Amino acid sequence: MNIGKRNSRTVSAPDQASFFDGPTAPMSGPHFASAIRESLADALAYAKEHGAGDRYAVATVMSRVTGRDITKNMLDRYTAPSAEDWRFPLEALPALILATCDTRLVTLIADACGFKAMPGEATAVAELVTLELQQRALKKRIATARKRLPQQALDWAEREAEQRGK
Repeated sequence: MNIGKRNSRTVSAPDQASFFDGPTAPMSGPHFASAIRESLADALAYAKEHGAGDRYAVATVMSRVTGRDITKNMLDRYTAPSAEDWRFPLEALPALILATCDTRLVTLIADACGFKAMPGEATAVAELVTLELQQRALKKRIATARKRLPQQALDWAEREAEQRGK
């Protein structure tokens, strides 16, 4: 397992909602605790299936990244439905993602809070789309403003723009 490099390809739940879907109802209580355990178990299974290692290997990476002792036994308890008093620590989430390359737990937490989680590349795309939509709206406003002005005023504005642009 290569700990130094993070796999840029991460996995999301296959049934994950689209970014453009409306927010889901906030989740809490026992249902949320169960969903966290299932998501954590799925991430650990994904890591094993895709060569990131078994729970021992994941625990080793997480310990190294967090600087805290995380054991295979702890991961087992975090995922066991019968170990209700054992809760996965949120501060270990980045280390879990690094060790497993699985982001489903981030998605689950964001959805439970009424938010959407998306990778950095997607935020850049979303920003670009937003700017292009704003540019399109601004062009429409300019066209509407041009239609309202008499030709004489437009001619004067163009001459002024040319002179100031030099």
